[in-house]
Amino acid sequence: MIHLDRYPREVSLRNGARLVFRPMVPEDVDRLWAFFRMIPPEDRMFFRQDVSRRDVVQRWADTLDYETVLPILALEGDRVVGDATLHRQKAGWKQRVGVVRIQVAPDYRHQGLGTAMIRELRHLGEKAALRYLMAEILEEQDAAVRAFEKLGFRHAAVYRNFANDQKGHMHNLVVLLYHMASAPADDMSL
Repeated sequence: MIHLDRYPREVSLRNGARLVFRPMVPEDVDRLWAFFRMIPPEDRMFFRQDVSRRDVVQRWADTLDYETVLPILALEGDRVVGDATLHRQKAGWKQRVGVVRIQVAPDYRHQGLGTAMIRELRHLGEKAALRYLMAEILEEQDAAVRAFEKLGFRHAAVYRNFANDQKGHMHNLVVLLYHMASAPADDMSL
């Protein structure tokens, strides 16, 4: 279990903006849906689900389970400007691997918010006693790949023509891994 007593937590960006990080709660449905509607269509087409539909976001709120998916929102006042999620399996062979996903509002990109959110997910992964964090990114999203690499994630694999976008076009999927510092040293080989 991850203790969430550090939230809400204030963070400062390079441009001096002060934001609040905190877990999503059911009452965040409308503000999170508004956030996803601000994301450019060319970015949304890579999403795993159709977040232009409010019922998708409502379903997330209705089924919140922080032990399986822990969504951390970045807020400027009441406005969501970033969404970071840590996905975990409660049992099975991948129970010590956390999958991370991050999305940043267009007007907050290149200001350090993505980096701050990746660091937040690394902290949460450590508190959850995970061995690895894994990011799956489409190859065209090179800025996202670079952001994860900058914070210590390493290329583990590239799956050619593995993922399709919402228009049905195929893309290469880049898998990046971050080895948690608290994991035994013998796990360093990838």
